[in-house]
Amino acid sequence: MNAIEMFRLGRFFGALALKEHVIPTLHVSPLVAELFLTDNCNLRCVSCACWRNTTRNELSTDEWKDVLRQLVRLPIHKANFTGGEPLIRRDAVELMDFAQRIGITHTHLNTNAILLTPAKLDEVLAAGIRSFNVSVDGPRALHDQIRGCEDAFDLTTRHLRNVIAKRDRYRLKVRMNFTVMRDNVSSLPEIAALAQELRVRLYINLVTDKTFLFRDKEVSQQTHVSQDDLSVALERLEHAARSDARWLPRYSDLRYISLHFSDIVQRRLPCAESQLKLMIHSRGEIGGCWGHDPQFNVRELSIAEVIKGARYRSEHTRFFRKECVGCGSNYSQNLRWRPGTYILDVLWRLGFWSLSDSEKKC
Repeated sequence: MNAIEMFRLGRFFGALALKEHVIPTLHVSPLVAELFLTDNCNLRCVSCACWRNTTRNELSTDEWKDVLRQLVRLPIHKANFTGGEPLIRRDAVELMDFAQRIGITHTHLNTNAILLTPAKLDEVLAAGIRSFNVSVDGPRALHDQIRGCEDAFDLTTRHLRNVIAKRDRYRLKVRMNFTVMRDNVSSLPEIAALAQELRVRLYINLVTDKTFLFRDKEVSQQTHVSQDDLSVALERLEHAARSDARWLPRYSDLRYISLHFSDIVQRRLPCAESQLKLMIHSRGEIGGCWGHDPQFNVRELSIAEVIKGARYRSEHTRFFRKECVGCGSNYSQNLRWRPGTYILDVLWRLGFWSLSDSEKKC
């Protein structure tokens, strides 16, 4: 990260502090664009609803290129290409490359890695992608069951290893995601061990039926996570982290997770995620957040017009205060700009705090 980027991030988080404590209506311009290239997917995950219906009338290649041009003019610091599964779009790599060529210097890919073959990986890297999230939701048989696809685990981990092998050469940021849900919560320590074996950062997602791609009665069943099973899994992960914390989540993250299924909003923690990201959906919808639907469309208004509008700004002020349904999306980002969490992490490392202490406090 260069000096200009550090200044922009510092200014952004400084503005959030002002918004929280001094000027509640202060507008904070987003730095990251979350681009849902498609809502469709090539897997059938029990924790997701996007594959249960086929989304049509998605933005064309030219429409997405116009979106990217608008993002450069804002300007946007980073573009995240996501879905559904973004790589099922034939023009996905073309759009990534176009973003790089017009000046979006930081681009990221969320993928289940099924289609991320060695040849496709080379294309994606040539298109400028330097950051990856790849999801693994359990050991082999469980992952395949959750993902609704035989051999999904073998394909995903093989392709993830290929990305990791190129990490040093291309200075890649690579993260392995695990979504805690009813069916796999007990497997969390095993996946943490896999992350340490692969030497890749583990991020723990939290199953939800509140966000727009996950609203389904079948998904709702996965949100009924046993608190006892969760506590046991997190305590085992905490024990592993005390021995070797490399590649594992921070203590502050584990503490948040331990409370999530009993308090999904956690209103005491403002939502930096809603301020950081501008969401653009596959059919052109702009705005909203993970748990609340957008009210605008790029086919009708420019992105700049939306962001400057009173309705968008009022809505995102409410999101920051968590006047929302709650979701837990990117909770770690919300924690990272809170100085107190780093103090808590230090106390934990020194042995003065633990998850059991946190539960007693709550």
